[in-house]
Amino acid sequence: MRRNFLHLLAAATLQAAALNGSAVAQQARVPSPAEVLGYELGARFTEHAGVVRYMEALAAASPNVEVRRYGETVEGRPLLQVVIARTDYLTRLDDVLARNRELADPATTEARAREIAATTPAVLYFSYGVHGNESSSSEAAMWTAWDLARGAVGAVLDSAVVVIDPAVNPDGRDRYVDWYRQAVGIEPNPNPESREHVEPWPGGRYNHYLFDLNRDWAWVTQPETQVRLATWDYWTPQVHVDFHEMSPTSSYFFFPATPPINPIYPPHILEWGRYFGAANAAAFDQQGWAYYSAEGFDLFYPGYGDTWPSLQGAIGMTYEQAGGGSAGLVYRRPDGTLLTLRDRAEHHRTTGIATLRAASARKTDLVLDFARFHRTQGQGSDDILLVPGSSPARTDALVALLRAQGIEVHRATRSFRADARPHSGFPERDQFPAGTYRVPARQRRGRLAVTLLQPETVLDATFSYDVSAWSLPFAYGVEAHRVRSVPDAGWQAAAAPAPSARAAAAQVYGYLVPPSTAAWTAVIRYVEAGGRARVLDEAFTIAGRQWPAGAIFLPRGGVADYGLKLNESGVLAYAEAVTTGRADSGHDLGTDEAYTVQVPELALLSGPGTNPSSFGSHWFFLERTAGLKFDALQLDRVPSARLSKYQVMIAPEMSRPDERVTEAVRSWVQAGGTLIAVGSGARSLGATIADIKLREDPEPNDDREAKLERALKGREQRELEQWEQQVPGTILPLTLDPAHPLAFGAGIEGDPARMFVLHTGGSAFEPSESIESVGYFDARLRKTSGVISEQNLGTLERGAWLVTRSVGRGRVILFADDPLFRHFWYSAWQPYLSAILIGPRI
Repeated sequence: MRRNFLHLLAAATLQAAALNGSAVAQQARVPSPAEVLGYELGARFTEHAGVVRYMEALAAASPNVEVRRYGETVEGRPLLQVVIARTDYLTRLDDVLARNRELADPATTEARAREIAATTPAVLYFSYGVHGNESSSSEAAMWTAWDLARGAVGAVLDSAVVVIDPAVNPDGRDRYVDWYRQAVGIEPNPNPESREHVEPWPGGRYNHYLFDLNRDWAWVTQPETQVRLATWDYWTPQVHVDFHEMSPTSSYFFFPATPPINPIYPPHILEWGRYFGAANAAAFDQQGWAYYSAEGFDLFYPGYGDTWPSLQGAIGMTYEQAGGGSAGLVYRRPDGTLLTLRDRAEHHRTTGIATLRAASARKTDLVLDFARFHRTQGQGSDDILLVPGSSPARTDALVALLRAQGIEVHRATRSFRADARPHSGFPERDQFPAGTYRVPARQRRGRLAVTLLQPETVLDATFSYDVSAWSLPFAYGVEAHRVRSVPDAGWQAAAAPAPSARAAAAQVYGYLVPPSTAAWTAVIRYVEAGGRARVLDEAFTIAGRQWPAGAIFLPRGGVADYGLKLNESGVLAYAEAVTTGRADSGHDLGTDEAYTVQVPELALLSGPGTNPSSFGSHWFFLERTAGLKFDALQLDRVPSARLSKYQVMIAPEMSRPDERVTEAVRSWVQAGGTLIAVGSGARSLGATIADIKLREDPEPNDDREAKLERALKGREQRELEQWEQQVPGTILPLTLDPAHPLAFGAGIEGDPARMFVLHTGGSAFEPSESIESVGYFDARLRKTSGVISEQNLGTLERGAWLVTRSVGRGRVILFADDPLFRHFWYSAWQPYLSAILIGPRI
C-alpha cells in the first residue's frame, strides 16, 4: 500500500512539473511547497503554521507576492490574505483598488466604468478551508499561489489582482490535522472503517466556538467573519470562489448553482456562473475527471461564501471536491478507486487555474457587469422603515448589525408621513415618529439590505439546502414597513448605536430597567459585582411613567458602593432613576410579587451525543454575549458528576442520551435543579423527564381510494412531500402569555403577547393542564415567511413552543427550537436569559 501511495505522489509530481515548461526560469527562484515544507503536497496534511511559513517564503522570494495579516482567530492563529499581482500593480495597489472601488458606487456612470475597465485589473478572491476538516483546500491554496508566483498560469496577472485566503478557519483546520496525525499509522489506511476515517466529536469543521463559518457571512457573529468582512470593501472583488469538500464518495461540483436562487440577482450573475462552469468542465474533460453542476448546491440563503459575495456584485461560487473529514490521506471508494489528498488538492488547483484564466480572458466584460450590478441597485425594490418602540434596545441591536454589514442606515430627526406597507404582523400606520430608521435600497449594499430586511425572499423551488426564511425585522421583533418614497424628515446617517454613558445619581431610591436582552447582560455584571436586582411581576406606574411586567428594579438599600457598581456594570445605559418606591398604580417596588435575580451555577451539556454547532452557539452566547460562567459537562460524565453544585443545566440539540444520563438528570431536577432544554434536546431529554408529550400528526380520516392515492405517488412527488415535511427554517407567529415571567420583554414592539420564531424541527409540545404553555401556535396557523406544508401547519396549530413544568422540587423549561440557532434570532434570547436567571424561582 505504501509503495502504491508513493507511486501516485511521484506521478502527480511529474505531471505538476510539466504544467508549463516556459516557467522553468521563474521556478528556479520561487520555492516550491516541497522545498519549504520538506514534503510534496499531498504526502501529509500541512498544519496552519506550515501554510503561513510557505506563503511568507513565497512573498520573500517573489516581487509579485505580498502577505497581509488581516486578523487572528480566537486561538491566536493568524489570518492571511496573500496578494499576487504584477509588480507595477502591487507597488501602487491602493490606487488600483481605489479605482476598482469606484465601480461599486451606484453613482458611477457607464462611461467612467468603461474607462476604469480599460485601465484597471479585476480583483479575484479565493477562499480556502472555511470548514477546517475540508482539508485539501489549503494544500491547493499553496499550490495555486506557487503556480501564479512562478508564472505558470499564463498572462492572468496582466489583467487581475489575485487574493488568496489560504485558511479561513485555521483553528478548525489544526483541530483536524492534529487529530489525524494521532490517528494514522505508519502508512495511511484506505479502509473507510479504519479509525483515521472516523473523526471524533466535535470535528474540525467548525471554528473555536464550533460555529459553521460558512453560515455566518450574513450574521457576522464570529471574530473570523468580522475581520474578514471588514476588508471586503478594500478589495471589492469581481469574483469570489469558496473551496470546499463534500462526501468522499462523490465527485466534484462547480457552478452553475441549482434552484432555489434568490430572485434579486440580476441575470448576469447566473450567466457568469455558467461561463465559469464551462471553463471548469473543459479542464476536467481534458483530464477525464468526474464532475457535476447545477444540482445539490443552491444560491439562496444569504449567509454563504457564494451568496453573500454575489449580493455584493461579485460572481460568488462554491467549488466542492469529494473528501471531507472522513477522507484522510487516502480513501477507498465503493467502486474500488483510491481518492488521495494529492488528487483532491490537484482538482481544486485545476478549477482555480481554470477560473483565473476564464476571468482574465473576459476581464473587461466582468468588470463592466460588476459596475452594472451596482448602478442598478434599488431598481424595483422598496426602502425599509424601522420604527423604534418605547424601549429602543431591539432596534439599536438590529441597526448595529446592519452597520456591521456596511449597510447605510438613515435616521429621521423629525416626524413624517409616508404611504407604507407593514411587514406581516405589525400595525398599519402612515405617520412615523422622529427616530424612525430608513434603510435605502439604492446604496452600495442595497441588494444585501433588501434581502436581509424584506418580509420574504420568494423560494421558487422544491429544494432548499438551508433555511428558507430569515427576515431580520421578525428575528428582532422590530416594527418594519416597506415604502417607495419618503419626504424630507431631516435624515441623518446613523452610526452604529452604542449605550450612552451615564453616571449614577447621588441620591436615588433605586433604578428601573425595562426588560431586554441588552439590559440583561448589564444586570448580570451588576449582580455578580454584589448588586441586587428584582424582576417585578406586574405592570405598574411610578412618577407618571408606565412600566411593563418584567421591569427590573435595582434598589439602593443594602448595596455597598451602589453608584460604583452601577457605573462599572454599564447598566445605567438602560436604567432610569426613581426617587420613591411608591407606585401610582400597581404594586409598590418593595412588593413580594417579584423575582430576585441570582446568577446560577450553570452546566452546559457537551461532548459526543450533543450537536457541536448547537453546543457552540450556547457556549458563545453564554461566554461572549451574556458574560455567564458555566461548566461544559460531557454527557458521559453526567451519571458520575456532582450535579448538586448546579442550579441550572442546559441541554442543547442532542440525540437521545443513555438511560443513565436521563435518570441522573431526572434525580437532579427532582432535588431542585432547573433543566433548560432546546430543540432535539427538549424532545429527547427534557420532555422525557417532565413527561411532556409531543404534538403528533393527526390520523388521516379518509377512505380506501385516498389511501391508495397516497400509496401510489411517484418518486418525484414523494421527494417533494418529504422535503416539505422537513420544515426548512420557517418564520411563524407565536402567541405569548404576557403575564408569565419567561415571556417578560419577549413580545414584539407594542405587543407583549406576540413574537416570531424561526421554526426548523416540525415539532411542538402537546398542551395540557399540568404544564404552563408560555408560547404557543394559534389555531388557523399561517406562516409568516418561508416554506412549510399545510400538513405541518395543521400539526403545529395550538401546539406549544415554550413550556415549563414543575418536577419534584425542580423545574423543566423546554423550547421547541434552539433559540440560539446561529446566534441571530435576537428576540428569542430574552426568554432564554429569563429561563436562566429567574427560571429557578418562578
